[in-house]
Amino acid sequence: MSIKNNQKTMKNKTEKRTISQYIHGKIIDKKDGWVIVNIYGEPYKRGFAHGFLLYKELKQVLQVLPFIVKEQLEISMEEYMKKSNQLIKPIMKKEFREFYRELEGISDGAKSKKVNISTDFLIAWNAFLTLYSYYKDGSTERCSAFIACGNATEKGDIVMGHNTHSDFATGQILNIVLYVSPTDGYPFVMQTSAGFIASSSDWFLSSSGIIGCETTIANINYKPVFGTPYFCRIRKAMQYGKTMDDYTQILLEKNAGDYACSWLFGDIKKNEIMLFEIGLKIHSIQRTMNGVYYGMNSAIDDELRTKETKDTDFANIQSSSGSRNYRLNYLLKETYYRDINVQIGKKILADHYDVYLSKYILNSRGICKHCEEDADYKDPYYPYGCTDSKIVNSLMASKLSFMGRMGCACGNSFKVKDFIEKHPKYKKWEQVLHDMPKEKWSMIVFDKREK
Repeated sequence: MSIKNNQKTMKNKTEKRTISQYIHGKIIDKKDGWVIVNIYGEPYKRGFAHGFLLYKELKQVLQVLPFIVKEQLEISMEEYMKKSNQLIKPIMKKEFREFYRELEGISDGAKSKKVNISTDFLIAWNAFLTLYSYYKDGSTERCSAFIACGNATEKGDIVMGHNTHSDFATGQILNIVLYVSPTDGYPFVMQTSAGFIASSSDWFLSSSGIIGCETTIANINYKPVFGTPYFCRIRKAMQYGKTMDDYTQILLEKNAGDYACSWLFGDIKKNEIMLFEIGLKIHSIQRTMNGVYYGMNSAIDDELRTKETKDTDFANIQSSSGSRNYRLNYLLKETYYRDINVQIGKKILADHYDVYLSKYILNSRGICKHCEEDADYKDPYYPYGCTDSKIVNSLMASKLSFMGRMGCACGNSFKVKDFIEKHPKYKKWEQVLHDMPKEKWSMIVFDKREK
């Protein structure tokens, strides 16, 4: 070997050793459509591990965000980035330096694998749901969910279930299960996408004993007032919140009203659950140790729904939220009350009953949503619907474990080629869509001894 080649080899080995000291994490498993990852340590190093380990997934993010910005917000990526840098970036740099450093780490970790994704781009990616209602009137319908405890469940414990409703381009990359063990605060696990510092599909379990998920409150009638972006607030709560009171306090502090939600929280140590609905100026809290709460994109609280939304679908069974409102109430409070467990929860999440048509059918009104099969949807056959499901009980949550299913809750598969052939008007989506095969329910487990 020549001296020149030997020097090059030594330099490469040195660079690899330098990089390896920042990789505080590893991919634990890849199974049934999920990628399970553990990151730990100080903000920059855990972020670097995130970017280094998930660089392939970040390549997809670089394709998906510009596409959905143009498709859903109807603006250029340049305009979107400019607004994110103006509204969101300064807040993160000044008030959430820890999370900003984590994003810098993600960027550098990905760049070490030749994926050029900037910190500014990652902020804009995290801010998509924050900025959605800034550009568009109202907000979208995302997700069906429930949480139950006490005399509502078979064993008296907490049972929580959630399925994500999303465009398929975004939903298919929400397949990351990220275990985060920070130097400060509580370790937690969340379902997420590469590049996110919060869940954004909004499913998490914290070692503090608090678990949570949410469904959006659609059709808000106001514009966000910045404020602290919601993804910073919920991430802070997941990592630092000890009680459900902490969560409400953190989420209300400098609330931007940017992502109106019905949050479902549970405290597995107290066996108590909470429905926390938050708009801009109005919020509502319900708590119980015996009962059930659910979310279906229409605010349960009358004042919030009346004053801060244009929603007329709460009791309208011809609409998606109205049909799911009726159906979830029937299943959770009448049919399965006192018997709710993990298996029943799976069944509820996969339910296709259309209350308006009084039959089981794949369409936009089911708890397991299928807009891609619905000719009567506002955009017929739009590639949008249920893209995953999760279920957990108190015992699983105590171990930061849960059951998840990638793809729709019912297990239907989605093939891009077949879909485009049937609905050629969505041909442009082909560039960002991937097949979603039928996956099985999978137990997501992380053994701390592996770290």
